[in-house]
Amino acid sequence: MPLRIALLLLIAALMLTVAAFRPIDHDEGQYVGAVAMMRFGLPYRDFAYLQTPLQPLLFAPLAWIAEGWLFPALRAINALLALGASVCLWIAARRAGASDRAAAIAAVALLSSHMLLFAGSVARNDALPVLLMTAGLAAMIGLLQNDRARWMALLAGLLLGAAASAKISYGLPAAAVGLFALWHWRTLGAGRVGLLALGGVLGGLPTMALALLAPDAAWFGIIDYSLKAPFEWRAWNEKAAMLGGPKSLVRLARFLAQGCGLIALVAVALVVTRRRTPVERLLDMMIVAGLVAAWLPRPIYVQYLGPLLPALFLRFALLTDAPFWHRRAGRALIALGIVAGVAQTATKTAANMLAGHSPVQGIMQDVRAVDRIVASTGLSGSIVTLSPERSVDAALSIDRRFVTGPFLFRTRHILTRDEARAFHATTILSAEADLDAKPPAIILTGSEGKPTAAFPRGLDAVLIDWARSHGYRAVSLPSGTHQMFLAPPSPGTMAATFATQPL
Repeated sequence: MPLRIALLLLIAALMLTVAAFRPIDHDEGQYVGAVAMMRFGLPYRDFAYLQTPLQPLLFAPLAWIAEGWLFPALRAINALLALGASVCLWIAARRAGASDRAAAIAAVALLSSHMLLFAGSVARNDALPVLLMTAGLAAMIGLLQNDRARWMALLAGLLLGAAASAKISYGLPAAAVGLFALWHWRTLGAGRVGLLALGGVLGGLPTMALALLAPDAAWFGIIDYSLKAPFEWRAWNEKAAMLGGPKSLVRLARFLAQGCGLIALVAVALVVTRRRTPVERLLDMMIVAGLVAAWLPRPIYVQYLGPLLPALFLRFALLTDAPFWHRRAGRALIALGIVAGVAQTATKTAANMLAGHSPVQGIMQDVRAVDRIVASTGLSGSIVTLSPERSVDAALSIDRRFVTGPFLFRTRHILTRDEARAFHATTILSAEADLDAKPPAIILTGSEGKPTAAFPRGLDAVLIDWARSHGYRAVSLPSGTHQMFLAPPSPGTMAATFATQPL
């Protein structure tokens, strides 16, 4: 077996191991829930979704193929997608003229960044757009380096447009590629620029098509929610300082320093005024767009570096053949960045491994316990929970009103009650009335018990109080951290009461 293939298989095994032992992330549920809900309908039209829709559309087959194992399957898929992004970056660097050594440094820099390790070890929506972006970048570099590769223009546009259809922030570096193409249309030729634009339109079709089916819900999920909800939640919990410019700048620098990102950005900034090749100009435009994409969301989190890092590390690859990076100081800086990137993932994963605790396995044990109890009681209907990742693999379906987990539930004035009903969502203001109108078979709690200024007993307390007041019976689950509330038995009316399905 060739050494490179063996190395890739080893890294893939390590990534899958990390995915099995990484702690559960607060955001995973809404993405896992969206894929599970593809069994019943489409984003926006039939259930709320708070991103552009490509991921649930592409991953929809897993809702049937991996039924009962969807959560671990999505974590595993993301681990392989993250590794694929690193491979695509190596291909792009070699096409751009970097040496094999420099291309390897860029690929390792991306793979070891905290951003990509995080994206590749949770069931969120970050790994797919990074892969699409790096693959599109490789195709675009191929177009610039080969005048005959007209089909590369269509492929590049398709991949970059698809990245934006998976996560809207990737639309900014994709737009930078479009501006570059228009700027260099004489060199590229009108035909290639047209094919690039056509590919971008094709990549954006999933978003456009679903937006046409449910324009108000799509606009809210893609645009309005991210502009309003984070500000409401932070202000409500007396953490508005996290949204300010100084705090955001510190957070951005901190996340760049968790890997080689800060080193690469400084290195690129030092040479930005020098004479540049077309490839370097393209990458510089994408880097600026990626910085804006990382800076705009509030508050800033590490996953927001996704639109920035592929172009940044590719540009860095074109610098690492310079004499400085062959010296001990240069090698030490790169090694320091790699260590800083893997540190958080390594410590969190190692702690669970040493304790013999896989969070994924723990969730699956709870799910099987839920199924056994449901089978013994004969309950039918849906599951209400603020942690969809803990219920998507159960025999009963998740209630579509709760598919976004805590993120729509915890809002107050972002949606009116009529809008929430039209978007198939429940908010804190309508929770009691919505649960009264369609009582679930099961209420699952335990993930949202953390006290906040707005909810001193945690968000789960809202569901727990309703369950207790309506005679639901509490049952502890094997994890010891979560419990389920079973609907009260009523032999004559149970079938009618709980016949409601999520869609």
